[in-house]
Amino acid sequence: MPVPAAAGYPQYSGSLITPIFRMDLLERFYDTTLYSEISTTEYTGELNKGGDQITFMREPKVIVRDYDKNGKITHDTIDGEPVTMTIDYAKTFSIKMNHIDEKQIQNFEKWKAAFLKSAGYELTRQIDPHLLTEMWTSVAPSNTGANAGAISKNINLGVSGTPRAVTSANFHQFLNDIQQVLDESLAPQDGRFIVLPPIAVNIAKGSELLLAYATELGISPLVNGKLPEKIAGFTWLQSLQVPSVVDGAVRAYHIVAGCKMATAFAAQIENSRTVSDKDDWANYYQGLTVYGFKVLYPDALVHAYASFSAS
Repeated sequence: MPVPAAAGYPQYSGSLITPIFRMDLLERFYDTTLYSEISTTEYTGELNKGGDQITFMREPKVIVRDYDKNGKITHDTIDGEPVTMTIDYAKTFSIKMNHIDEKQIQNFEKWKAAFLKSAGYELTRQIDPHLLTEMWTSVAPSNTGANAGAISKNINLGVSGTPRAVTSANFHQFLNDIQQVLDESLAPQDGRFIVLPPIAVNIAKGSELLLAYATELGISPLVNGKLPEKIAGFTWLQSLQVPSVVDGAVRAYHIVAGCKMATAFAAQIENSRTVSDKDDWANYYQGLTVYGFKVLYPDALVHAYASFSAS
């Protein structure tokens, strides 16, 4: 409402006094994408040269046998184990803006920068849950379920219908169990990560594990950001994109942990352009991302099906 005017004095609000719209847009809180943190991207350069797939050869496994002096040697053969990553996903956007609107919108360049930024983030936000789902559905059979562990075969990481119940009291043991499964699969110690939903990080902050680190690290996790240090052998990554389902009375999450080298990701095309419409006075602001990913070492990943509560 404008300032009231006394009787007989004209009210200029709405005529000579026009509203001003501030175009310094408030930025949204965007998620930080995870794929570069949990998957190697070193093969992107090769695929940028052309082609729609790349084949990797896993290191062969050699059999070592006992030897007796003057005994006959047994000869073995080795086979190659190819793994192929295909560039088979594409995402695009196209935003139409009329020339008249572009001229009349105050500070249009700021508006354009804002919607292009939003479009770019929306593209990448669709990649993370896709990659996380591919990872948890592709882990080695010994690294998931109620009897996980290549050697122990007795570590309960949860199954559909009975997710692993994780609380602040047992959170440290939950992480230790995942570490043990990775150790039994001979996964490298370096580069281990775990992707957790916000509820899990919140519960962890009240656990004995994080209380032990709190003074030293001054922990204050960001939305979808990395915690400042490696904790319990993992680089922690918080994400809103962790796949989850309602299982009975609880929400269960598909938690992925492992080594970065276990998967490969490559973005072959990341293009944007502005196209003018010959049949209309309009511009189209467009973007295209073409990518692929592949689980290379299923035994270097762990999948836990878990619910989280304070107690």
